[in-house]
Amino acid sequence: MGFREKKNKYSDCAQNEIHEKSELRVMIVTMGLSRIVNPIVNQSNVIGIIESTPRNNTSKKHRILYKALKLFSSLVKSKAKTLRSYAKLMDIPYYYMNNGSDKNLENWVKEQNPDVILVYSMSQLLKGNIFSIPKYGTINLHPSLLPKYRGPNPWFWSYYNKDSKGGVTVHYIDKGEDTGDIIYQESYNIPLGMKSPLMHDLAIGKIGVDLLLKSLENVNDLPRKAQPEESPTQRAGNIKEYEHKNIIDWQNWEIERIWHILRGTELWLNALEQPQGVYKGQRWIIENFQKCQMDSYQVSKVYNENGKYFVACKDGKIFLAVNFNIKNFILNLVR
Repeated sequence: MGFREKKNKYSDCAQNEIHEKSELRVMIVTMGLSRIVNPIVNQSNVIGIIESTPRNNTSKKHRILYKALKLFSSLVKSKAKTLRSYAKLMDIPYYYMNNGSDKNLENWVKEQNPDVILVYSMSQLLKGNIFSIPKYGTINLHPSLLPKYRGPNPWFWSYYNKDSKGGVTVHYIDKGEDTGDIIYQESYNIPLGMKSPLMHDLAIGKIGVDLLLKSLENVNDLPRKAQPEESPTQRAGNIKEYEHKNIIDWQNWEIERIWHILRGTELWLNALEQPQGVYKGQRWIIENFQKCQMDSYQVSKVYNENGKYFVACKDGKIFLAVNFNIKNFILNLVR
């Protein structure tokens, strides 16, 4: 079965119209089946895909669980659910990267001979022996308006600071962390309480993909704007597990700020005590909030009154709901 036939077979992923592909040889580096993969594959001559190892994937127990969940997904639905299976289905060479500079990776990239490498969402920095291989360089998609929020978790710090404006930057990779010359940037508004999946769809699925495709179209003559040495914001680092409980200032923050950060980090931040009993292992869904007198409540504590759950803030209630999720159920079994 040829490439075009496999693409038609994978019609669930082929959401965009298939365009005539250029001769530019494109390689993708990303983590999992991210939002950039299918649009770039549909509209570009992708000759290789590198998958970055997931962040904090060091526990043997969680590596086994990760494989088990992938197997479960493949049994539930026939279409590709992992980046590896996607690459196989699309007949694209695939490499699983544990180290951003190892010699085997360098040799593999040289064998594929890319003209340009596109990077989005990876757990480590590419070293010079890799990012310097393509003749047009290596281009990264970063979800902030650089030089703001350099680092792996810009969205969290944007929520934390209650920013009303976000942005996307496409830039060249150099030896620093998100310090390379800027190619394109675009900003967008962040409404109060905007959940992260909606932000991902807008920032990456629409704006980011468009900027990457624009970069490929103009790869011979891309703009370059040097970044200042210093960033106006702190490094956008990941939050350590022990920091989750204390990341919110319950005593002093207004309910709007707490609601905003809880909505944005709904899928992963453990600032609240999560559901117990039959719902242990599930996560709260952050609903609306109500400002009211809270003299008799303890801030940050989850209450259940008349069948309605809420977390108490100094100036109101943030209402919670829970939906059963099979993946979270399995994760809880191995903890």
